[in-house]
Amino acid sequence: MAYDTQKNTGSGPRLLASYLLAFIFAVLNTTLFDWWALGPLKLQPLIPLVVSAGFRLPLLQGGVLVLFIGYISDVLSAGVVGLEITSYELVFLCCALAQRRLEINSWPLQMMAVGLISLIFQAIVALGLSLVEREHLTTGNLSWVMMAQSLLSALTAPVFFGILELFTLILRKFWPKDRSIGV
Repeated sequence: MAYDTQKNTGSGPRLLASYLLAFIFAVLNTTLFDWWALGPLKLQPLIPLVVSAGFRLPLLQGGVLVLFIGYISDVLSAGVVGLEITSYELVFLCCALAQRRLEINSWPLQMMAVGLISLIFQAIVALGLSLVEREHLTTGNLSWVMMAQSLLSALTAPVFFGILELFTLILRKFWPKDRSIGV
């Protein structure tokens, strides 16, 4: 599913869809997705939203969205407060910088972007945990778990991008069109 080119509607529908899905995914992350987890591996539906924000939203709007995603994730995870906000903002900035050179319009590129960003996100979280709460890290197989988690995130990325596109398409139908004066 290809991204919109923001012809008439600007980034409004995508931004609103991202906020709605961020809340829904964050709640599901602590319930349904936590239940589905395979040991330490669980779905990371917020990573595709952060990648989408970095590649498809203006910097200020995307940054505020990712701040919301990090905040709600921090609150619901009951972990180290501020760690997820910081991690999500850093990977968002990586995406925003990469957006200048890359476009992720196809699902293979989306999968690669989410896999790489997931790995970067996990490395930042692991570094933060090692500085604050070492007892929460399992250092023996941490690198294997991070790689497997990154692969799982990459493989499930098209599903979450597809859901975001569906929500954006639905909202776009109800979004007011720009009215321009013809000359």
